Amino acid sequence: MPFIRDGDVVVVTTTESTEVGVGDVICYERPPGRLFLHRIIGRNGDGFVAKGDALAFTELVERAHVLGKVITVERHGRGRRLDSRTARWRNRAIAFLSPWLPRLLSLALGVRRVWGAAFRG
Repeated sequence: MPFIRDGDVVVVTTTESTEVGVGDVICYERPPGRLFLHRIIGRNGDGFVAKGDALAFTELVERAHVLGKVITVERHGRGRRLDSRTARWRNRAIAFLSPWLPRLLSLALGVRRVWGAAFRG
């Protein structure tokens, strides 16, 4: 269950790579012509360690490949800011929990299915 889903509209602002930090969702190009939106979970030398929230693997992203930072995600006509003070704290918490998120999400979905089946009969 990714944070950004098919059909969502994102607003990406160009930024200097020094303005990008752990927890931010970045847009980057790699290989040429393919765009990715992943969260930064760490730094690696002159680049970043990025990971999709629902993915189990990480990816090294060079600063030169970063096109910008996602500042808004719009779903069903409602925008959600990612650059407010509260959102930045939430983004850092997600980045911190990132290694465990795929397992937690699958566990939560399993509990949800069992819970729903129990009450539906």
